[in-house]
Amino acid sequence: MSPRRGILYATGALIILVPPMLWLVSSVPATPRLVTTAPAVRHAAHEVPEAANLAALAARDPMALVRMGRERYEQNVREYRCVLVKQERLGDKLSEVQEIELRLREEPFAVYMLWRVNADEARRALFMRGGEFVDKTGRALARVEPNGAIARLFVKDIYMPINGPEAKRVSRRAIDEAGFRATFELLESYNAIAAERGVLQLRYAGTGTVDGRPTFIIVRDLPYDGPSGPYPDARMVLHLDQEWLLPVAVYSYADHQERELLGRYEFMQVDLRPSFDADDFEF
Repeated sequence: MSPRRGILYATGALIILVPPMLWLVSSVPATPRLVTTAPAVRHAAHEVPEAANLAALAARDPMALVRMGRERYEQNVREYRCVLVKQERLGDKLSEVQEIELRLREEPFAVYMLWRVNADEARRALFMRGGEFVDKTGRALARVEPNGAIARLFVKDIYMPINGPEAKRVSRRAIDEAGFRATFELLESYNAIAAERGVLQLRYAGTGTVDGRPTFIIVRDLPYDGPSGPYPDARMVLHLDQEWLLPVAVYSYADHQERELLGRYEFMQVDLRPSFDADDFEF
């Protein structure tokens, strides 16, 4: 370990910093003007004619539509930028609604999150695979700039484990679980576990709107036992953009009546052709 790395770890142990959060890309410029948004809107199941076939597929087999969306993503999307609107229940407290500029590149993989509204303990966080983002024990690290003038008096930035106890304390998702691909992967993973145990309930619930764009809504119900159980929520409401088939909003609840929110993740101002420069992923 380099002397600088050692100093950063030692300093990080003395202050409380938030490691990168998830979640979870935009046509905004590098420093966008963000406006807090309302949750996605649900509508009755009246699809436009172009979406009728996809809606029929979703009604027959919701996961078939999800798999189609993932295939389109893997074939067509290499990088994107958006505004991630994020709110999570951490312990018994629901966080403020945060707005984060999210930049994601698939090859080589990189996630850059820059807090714009209601930054808590982190101002920005960068994660890549390999190199300086792995410690000598093989743990994945993210580079984090702390929020707050006092913290920055001690250290400008620090490398922190993305799956360590501090990360889990301040976020339901790690930084490598941000974005569209990770949302697909998490959905498929938990659905497979629930289906194998015979408890998966998945249904098409009509159409809605996220950021002014029409969506298909898929609802999943699971036997949620709390944060220590095998499932992330009792009910998940997923919005797939009707054109892109990307998961542009996810809402997780601790109950099937949608009274207790666990997590809200909305992808606003999505830009699927951002043409990043090399310095767009420089810390």
